[in-house]
Amino acid sequence: MRNTQRPSFLLLSTLLVFLALPSPSLAFSPKISIATLPTDLPAIQDCRRSAYGNKPDNKLLSAAVSFCNADQIQKKGYICIIAKNNKSVVVGTADLNTNSNVVNNVYVREEARQQGIARLMMEAVEDSMEKPSTLKLTVMSKNVAAVGLYKKMGFQALGVYGGLDALSSVTPLDFLMEMEKKLD
Repeated sequence: MRNTQRPSFLLLSTLLVFLALPSPSLAFSPKISIATLPTDLPAIQDCRRSAYGNKPDNKLLSAAVSFCNADQIQKKGYICIIAKNNKSVVVGTADLNTNSNVVNNVYVREEARQQGIARLMMEAVEDSMEKPSTLKLTVMSKNVAAVGLYKKMGFQALGVYGGLDALSSVTPLDFLMEMEKKLD
């Protein structure tokens, strides 16, 4: 006579082990820091090149090449916030012009998205700034995920940009919007 309890016990044990595993969306806890240049530069460049499928420079527009090469952060008055995974691979970057308080080039590798990395980097940008001040950024109105994140973090599209924000939901046009947030 076969023991019919054993297979269901094994199935139940396997299911319990599977449920105890971490969720894929919480696969790692990113390490957020200010990049050390020139040490972190190759890893930042590798991260940014992933935005273009690692196409060669001669296949990209000059602005894309500049982004991939991280030209901006190599200038005086800029810092780069980076997010590293548990293997010390840079999975996200955010640049801050410390003279004008403008953040740009907020980017997270596709495979690391939906894990709160952009929010953590933006919080680190805010933490690195003197207060009181105003943090500014520009974003394409059709970049729904970014616009949504910035609004949740307290950024506002003021003046004509507020009108563009409202228009973006009813028109196929994609506008470059300026948003800002007061930091106390």
